[in-house]
Amino acid sequence: MQRKVVDRKELARLAAATGADVPQEAIEPLGVYLEMLCQWNKAMNLVGPHSWQDILSRLVADSFHLASFLDSLPMPDAPLTWDLGAGAGLPGIPLRMLWRKGAYYMVEVREKRALFLSSVLSQTNLPSTHVFRGPVEHFFHGQYYPADCIVSRAFMPWRQLLDLTLPRLRRAGLLVILALEPAPEKLPAPWRLAGQHSYVVAGNARWFWALTPDMPESDLKKFSTGHHEDGA
Repeated sequence: MQRKVVDRKELARLAAATGADVPQEAIEPLGVYLEMLCQWNKAMNLVGPHSWQDILSRLVADSFHLASFLDSLPMPDAPLTWDLGAGAGLPGIPLRMLWRKGAYYMVEVREKRALFLSSVLSQTNLPSTHVFRGPVEHFFHGQYYPADCIVSRAFMPWRQLLDLTLPRLRRAGLLVILALEPAPEKLPAPWRLAGQHSYVVAGNARWFWALTPDMPESDLKKFSTGHHEDGA
């Protein structure tokens, strides 16, 4: 299947128009990603928009703003980040072109989408970025260390996500949720809001929530179902 060529000058102009700080060195890998996404989208229906311009302005722009948001949060210099339900690589692939800290794992259960992600990584130079194909539970089972940051975009309802991720985060670890509304004023214990950011994409308001469990690490381990023993 023929790949549609993304004009790099137009890409740089439209990326700047999102209001985010997109470095020049990110333009080439971003162009490769958009070309591949449009190509594979014809056969797999990876995303709703079909033109690379619409994909950039409606979907990729989230990743640009997320990079800045993550930079504002208290995290280790080299955080361990898990992206649950990575899908077509949004936000993960464009995010790693701007935010390159630590190790980043994209978890995707659907074989064809995981194959797409691996193909993109083979053609772009994204540091310490990996794909795991399989259920999230299988990924968790193989992880010895808890995450510093877990990212989720429409993976599951946020209340269920809190229960799923609580035993998988380090103390002071962060669960970052991409949402279409502000965070609720009251969160289920032991969670608290560590940061929030609103922005506008394609005329619509969107939010990032950064949630953290407010409890000692010894108590966090009580929620685990053998996670810390797995892979030891």
